[in-house]
Amino acid sequence: MYILGSAGMVRSIGRSATFVFLPLVFADVYHLSYLDIGLLVAAIVPVSTLSFLAGGHLTDRLGRRPFAIFPSFASAVLLTLLFLYLDSGVATVMVLWAVNSVFGGLTRPAQSAMIGDVTTPELAVTAFGVQRVFMNTGFAISPAVGGFLADTVGLPSLFLFGAITSLVEGIILLVLLRETYAGSRSESRRLFGSLAEPFHDRLFVWLLVAFAGLAVIMNQFGTPLALYLGAVRGVSFTEFGFIYALNGALVVLLQLPISRWIELRGQQYLLAMALGTIGYGSAFLLFDAATGFPMYLLAMGGLTSGEDVVSPTQSTLVAQLGGTERRGRYFGAYNATTNLGRVVGPVLGTLLLGIGPNGPIFLWGGMFVGALGVAAGFLYLRARVRRRLKLGGPGGPQSSPGGALLLGSG
Repeated sequence: MYILGSAGMVRSIGRSATFVFLPLVFADVYHLSYLDIGLLVAAIVPVSTLSFLAGGHLTDRLGRRPFAIFPSFASAVLLTLLFLYLDSGVATVMVLWAVNSVFGGLTRPAQSAMIGDVTTPELAVTAFGVQRVFMNTGFAISPAVGGFLADTVGLPSLFLFGAITSLVEGIILLVLLRETYAGSRSESRRLFGSLAEPFHDRLFVWLLVAFAGLAVIMNQFGTPLALYLGAVRGVSFTEFGFIYALNGALVVLLQLPISRWIELRGQQYLLAMALGTIGYGSAFLLFDAATGFPMYLLAMGGLTSGEDVVSPTQSTLVAQLGGTERRGRYFGAYNATTNLGRVVGPVLGTLLLGIGPNGPIFLWGGMFVGALGVAAGFLYLRARVRRRLKLGGPGGPQSSPGGALLLGSG
């Protein structure tokens, strides 16, 4: 877990800035409209969604380690090509970004499943929280460094920086990471049935619906919020970087205390999800009401608190409901479904943002109303999920023997 976290921190230091600043590349370099930018970002999602499903199946069949390691080296190559050809046209940028997203889709279910493999259920929220602390330590650094590089060297330099850190990440994982589940070759003759298996779990499907709704709200953090701050409110690149960097810094400070607080409540995971979702929606209202840099920081602080609640709790639910032999597929289904929120989120957000002078009100007010609806859905499913986790059964904690390799003795 700590090896994955350390490598993820290195990756995040470099790659997070590319994600945050990519919409500004389309706006500043190619002078595209808000809606066009949202559509371009959304166009990547079907490709990455399929790669999530394939990655989840393959990591259950062939083992976690290869898919946790080798996509990092591929990303290093692709980000170098983006650095070289960033001004060669929108089509070139999108093709390279799409291929990079495929490799990201292959590796995420594997790395998430590895955390579940080595963690006992009662410490799962903290385990995924620790991983987020590492990742967001990198994210606290990355946007600030990215803002400085963008102001002094130029936007293309961000992608070269991301390529270097991806290479370092791959080397760390190749040298240090051990296998946690070697896979089951019995899956080889039922690829499509295996991919669809998580969607036959009715309770899990309802959770995926709620997770998808939350993903639409959470994905306003990317393209729509970046355009709102940079293009609508005219925030400088340096202040822009510090606003996003605060998100990572607060995760480092708050994630573990919040994770332990959730675990001390027992299995009240869905209540925590509802509270965190409402916190997210309220933070977006504060962004709309903000009148300057200090209030943007305050709004980002509120958003981060909600994120610290929902992010590790979602991963915990998926890990416990999936069980060891199906954990990769469940994470693949979860990643694929929430990834669809990246289709709806940027398009909806940029569409509302571009309505006119009242666009930000429609955007952030609409996200708050949506957050209330998603929170109600989590509360509705609360009793059924607690019953499943207590009784064990298919996909429950009793089918997750991968226990105490690291955290079980804590």
